[in-house]
Amino acid sequence: MGNDVEQTALTKLSLGKQIASSRKLHLTGCAVILAAAVIFSMGSGLGFIIGRMSNAGEAAGSTVIAAETDRALAPGDLDIFWEAMELVEEDFYGELPSPEERTYGAIRGVLKTLDDRNTGFLAPEEATSFMESIEGSFEGIGALVEWAEDEGAVRIIEPFKDQPAWNAGIRRGDLIIAINGQDVAELNGLNEAINRIKGPKGTEVHLTVQREGLDDPLEVPVTRAQIDVPVVKSERYGENDEFAYVALQRFSVDAGQKLRDELEGLLTDNTQGLVFDLRGNPGGLLREAIRVTSVFLEDERVLIERFSDGTEEIYNTEGSALVPDDLPMIVLVNKGSASASEIVAGALQDVGRARLLGVTTFGKGSVQLPHTLSDESLLRVTIALWYTPSDRSIDATGLEPDIVVERTNEQIENEEDPQLDRALELLRTGE
Repeated sequence: MGNDVEQTALTKLSLGKQIASSRKLHLTGCAVILAAAVIFSMGSGLGFIIGRMSNAGEAAGSTVIAAETDRALAPGDLDIFWEAMELVEEDFYGELPSPEERTYGAIRGVLKTLDDRNTGFLAPEEATSFMESIEGSFEGIGALVEWAEDEGAVRIIEPFKDQPAWNAGIRRGDLIIAINGQDVAELNGLNEAINRIKGPKGTEVHLTVQREGLDDPLEVPVTRAQIDVPVVKSERYGENDEFAYVALQRFSVDAGQKLRDELEGLLTDNTQGLVFDLRGNPGGLLREAIRVTSVFLEDERVLIERFSDGTEEIYNTEGSALVPDDLPMIVLVNKGSASASEIVAGALQDVGRARLLGVTTFGKGSVQLPHTLSDESLLRVTIALWYTPSDRSIDATGLEPDIVVERTNEQIENEEDPQLDRALELLRTGE
């Protein structure tokens, strides 16, 4: 197994085309970003992508070139399939899909029987966007989303403030039920929906949105844009700038080093507390999750990866911690904190290094292995679950914060942040 994992707990619906160099990886989870390119979608490898990459940065995922396999098929396994396909070709009244479309449909049909939202298939164009989502800028609408299976819709987890979706009036909890007049329920799941929402900057996508409390759906035109998500941003608070604040937006390449560099310039002898913001972070590389955790912890376990045969792989921190272990620290989390974000937050919570403040996280605790097929399509297969240092599984449940503080859409619109305010108050009073 490689020792890097790309995480997409939610899929950042950076829905759209991403402009960046592609990377092959092994996945363990992700979230979806509708920015203009889908970083990914929650529950489909959205969005939160936990991908595995080799230390050299080369692909650790396998590339399937030939159709031959050493897995034995029972006699007649495919006979019925081909018998049915021949009858469809002979008798169907209407235009048949292309052979490629039929093949992809068959693959997706089989995967659907597995009842695992994170094992999935991406056509070549979708796979390219997925691979490119690790780094670079995106063209899309700027929102974190997941698949709402019961409603047959795309649910908005977090629209990014001042990005196209937010500016058009899309809000947390909205359900996208149609895209350019096409019912989402008729589409082939989240990946196809994302593919329809994304597109070049400057172009427009019409979304039909169902909002709780409203009888009639809203028709919302959204103009796609280039979404540049900064990896790290920081600030100082307090009468004497005694409280440091740093936010990590995603676990992309070199995120750990960028966070370390930012904190080296931010922390001073005057610093009395630190707020680490992981809200809306859908995940990324496992390698970077280890490096980020290593900024705060030394000689500690970060996570346990457990496979179906009972074997385990343990990941520990690397090198020396930068942040003093006696500096009070609070981590902000929300529903948009997924995959790699949950790995870091869970490790800090388990060892008692920091308290979590906010609301329950997304709950992406599985690992996917990606295989690039001979036509450049991508097959993601769930191979393991990951657990926090104290052996907790957060898959489908998420991390529960130590201090629950909500933040409403209205507060976001009014630029009010009760979660950050509460964190600073706790640091100030020493509670």
